[in-house]
Order: sequence, then C-alpha cells, then structure tokens
Amino acid sequence: MISNITNKQRLILLIVTVSGHGLKHMFNAAFFVLLPEIKTGLSLTNTQIGTLSTIRAIISGLANIPAGFIGDQYPKRRAVILGGSIILVSVFAFALGMATNFWTAVMFCSLLSVAITFWHPAAISSLAKEFTSKRGFAIALHGTGGSIGETLGPVIAGSLIGVIGWRLVLQGSIIPGVFCGVLIWMLLKNIPVHTSQNTTIVEYISSVIKLLRNRRLLLVLIFAAGFAGAQSTMLTFLPIYLDENKGFQSVTIGLYLSLAQVGGILSQPMMGYVSDKLGRKIVLAPSMLILGLSCLGIPIASNEIMFGLVMLVMGAFTFPLMALFLASAMDLVETGTQATTVSLVFGAAIVVSAFVPAVAGIIADTVNIESAFVLAASLALLTAMLTLVTKWQSQE
Repeated sequence: MISNITNKQRLILLIVTVSGHGLKHMFNAAFFVLLPEIKTGLSLTNTQIGTLSTIRAIISGLANIPAGFIGDQYPKRRAVILGGSIILVSVFAFALGMATNFWTAVMFCSLLSVAITFWHPAAISSLAKEFTSKRGFAIALHGTGGSIGETLGPVIAGSLIGVIGWRLVLQGSIIPGVFCGVLIWMLLKNIPVHTSQNTTIVEYISSVIKLLRNRRLLLVLIFAAGFAGAQSTMLTFLPIYLDENKGFQSVTIGLYLSLAQVGGILSQPMMGYVSDKLGRKIVLAPSMLILGLSCLGIPIASNEIMFGLVMLVMGAFTFPLMALFLASAMDLVETGTQATTVSLVFGAAIVVSAFVPAVAGIIADTVNIESAFVLAASLALLTAMLTLVTKWQSQE
C-alpha cells in the first residue's frame, strides 16, 4: 500500500534517519576508542579482545533475523523501533561501564550490538521505499550520517577518557541516549508509513528461503561478508596498534580514528549517486581494491603524515561500501522484503565474518599485530576480485 507521505514528511524522515544513524555510530565509534582502555582495565589479552569481537558479531548477526522480521511486519511501529534502538544502546553502554570481568564485558557489548542492529532494517527499508529512484543516494546519505557520527565519536570519547575515565564515559552516555531516543520517536510517530500486507511467520520464513535462492543476492551477501571481515578486523586492532605499537594517547587515537571518517563523509553520497547512474559494480570493485591496499599501508606508513593520509584514504573507501552493498541487494528484491533483505546483508556480513577478528587476535599474539592488517587486506582484495569477475547486477 502506498503511503500518503508529503514531501515535507519525506524530508523529515530523511533528516531524522540520517541524524539518528549518526548518533548510533557515535556510540559505535566511541566503543573502539574505549577498547584499549577496556583491555587494560580488565587485563585482557589480544586473543580475548578478538574473541569478544567475534562473540559480539555473532550475536549481533543473529539478531538481524528478528530485526528484519519486525521491520517488515510492523512498519507502523517504525518510530518506536528507531527511538527504542537508541535508548537501548545507551542503556547497555551504561551497563558496559559497570563490567568487572571479561564475560560481563562480552555480555553487555553483545547486547549493545543487538540494540544497534534493530536500527538498520527499519531505517534503511523506509528510505528504500520512499526514495525508489534515488535509492543508492538516499541509503548512502544515511551512511554519511553514520560517518559523521564515526568522526565525532572518537574525538569526544578520546577527550573524555583522559578526564573522567572509560567507565564514566560509558555510564554518562545514558543521558543523551534516552533524550535523543524519545526525540526520534516524537518526530516520526505521525509520519505515514509505506506498509505492505502482514505475513505469518511461516510465510516470512518462506520469503526468506526464496530470497536465499536468488543467486545474485547470494553473491552480494558473500561480498558484504568479505568486506565486513576486513572492516571488523581493522577496527578491532587499529586502536590497539596505535596504543601499544605507536604509543599514542587516547586523544590522539580518537583523532586518527576520526580522520578515517572524514573522507567518507564526502565520498559516501558521491559514490551512491554515481552507483545510481552508472551501476554498483563500477564503484564497488575499485573501492574494495583501495580499501585492501590502505589496510596494508597501516603498518607500512613511516611517519605521522603518511599514516594520516592512509587513514584518510581508508575512510573514504571503508564506510560508504556497506551502503552500496545494501542498495545492490535491494535492487534484486521485491517491495515488502526490504527490511528482511537489509537484515540478510548485515546478518551474513556479521556472522560469516565474525570469526575473522578472533583468528586475527590469535595471529597477533603468535606473530605480531601487523599481521592482523595483512589478513584484513587479503579479505578486501579477494572480495574486490570476486566483485569484478562475477555477474551479480540485475542488468547483467
């Protein structure tokens, strides 16, 4: 059923989802700056850090199944889902600030990721339905909000750590989180929703099976998994590398991680626009290649200027890519299954790649931490090759 949404309401939807995505990623990015402090505070090894990242990713990936079902089945609850996601992220961040050992940290990190997971299906499927002719651009703009959040989060968290410590940074986040979650609900609750006919759980499972029989969609899921494996490994061990190998302070680590986002703020909508006009492959294949090369550049960069350039290039081709994988997947499916498709892309990406950080952690403890970046680069380069040589776009 077509919604009676006005252009003004459509604009509000876009602004709120982009802004809320930015806030969500502020929490997400802050976590990686806090990771070295959490490691030190709880006396964790690299293997434990990798294991934490793996468990967190698996649970988050599995959470995409109910998140996609709820997003497609209850589109009228969009305001509650999106506002509640932000509130719960801040609640579990607060709980993580109370963690006293490895397993409590794993539990609250995982719950925080589950709360984050429920944002994407409802938000991205709404944009896909309301901006059909500019889908790549709208989803990429949503990703740009995330890049802005990823830019601000490390700077804010890195600055606060030295003043109040990592625990209070996490615990204090509950105040802005609850406020912003309620605000999102209020802004979206009266905007009409593009709804589809409700389905039973049996019908939903049948639709998921049908999606998984789509060969082109399966290829996109494989590409997204390769990308996510490279990205999660890089994000997990980059702050630890900067802390332990480079000897940087938390503020400096935050600045470098923010620098990695600056390029993505501008490149993301541009890449989305170009992919709408010229096709997804012409953007995705070279972007994955550059991402792989930049991962190799992390341990090779010989001075701070070179390292900053590597961060800038890596950011320009890291965070826009998931938006393009999502747009690619939704090009291949019917209306009414967009939220489920979003969940499949994120779920496959997260679950399949979840074991990579754990493997990278073992390699880092056995060989050196630089080898983790070699592993990430290998995944990115292999994915670039597969993206280039296989036929997966609907027009091919």
